[in-house]
Amino acid sequence: MFVAKTKETSKGLEKYRPRLSIEITEEQAAKLYRLVPWGVKKEMFSVIIDDVIKLLETHGEILIAAILTRKLKMQDLPTVKEALHGDNR
Repeated sequence: MFVAKTKETSKGLEKYRPRLSIEITEEQAAKLYRLVPWGVKKEMFSVIIDDVIKLLETHGEILIAAILTRKLKMQDLPTVKEALHGDNR
């Protein structure tokens, strides 16, 4: 289990906040900046991470394989279409 830690800084003890830092392409960055409103990225990716964790807990490593081989794509999930359009378009 992950335990939140503190670290000593010039301001005293501060709670450690884990971060996810990944390299993305310039094209991905440009599209994210263009399409995702300022201040929403953290919240959006936090929700995505929570959902992926739940799926991993249920399905295990096969989920990783399905994502990496593009056998499972977010836009193909029926619930995505239902949430966005109210039906199965």
